[in-house]
Amino acid sequence: MKHLKILVVDDKKVIGDFFNLTMGYYGHHITVVHDLPQTLEAIHKNEFDIAFMDMVMPGLDGVEVLKEVRAVAPELAVVMMSGYSLDEKRKQAGLLGAVECLKKPFEVDDIRRVVKEAIGQEI
Repeated sequence: MKHLKILVVDDKKVIGDFFNLTMGYYGHHITVVHDLPQTLEAIHKNEFDIAFMDMVMPGLDGVEVLKEVRAVAPELAVVMMSGYSLDEKRKQAGLLGAVECLKKPFEVDDIRRVVKEAIGQEI
């Protein structure tokens, strides 16, 4: 099994901790960032297999962040995450190539499923 490089973009520490504890346990490399500048910096410095990005963060619109990410990493598999029902934002994210939008709270099996769908990798 290939160890994945996973980018997590979320303002909530608990989400980063969840990915570190669950995916890190399986040997995957997790990078957690909290805003757009950190996101773009991480993408410039690393080649990620997949990114999980929050749709709603203080002062940030997830679709706008996704547009910026697409400009520098058009092939990156991106999964949006949200604790809210944002149908229009989900539609916009889908048009920008987001694989899916996971509804928070989600479980490890949800991450496994979406990773397999997005990049064909079992975790």
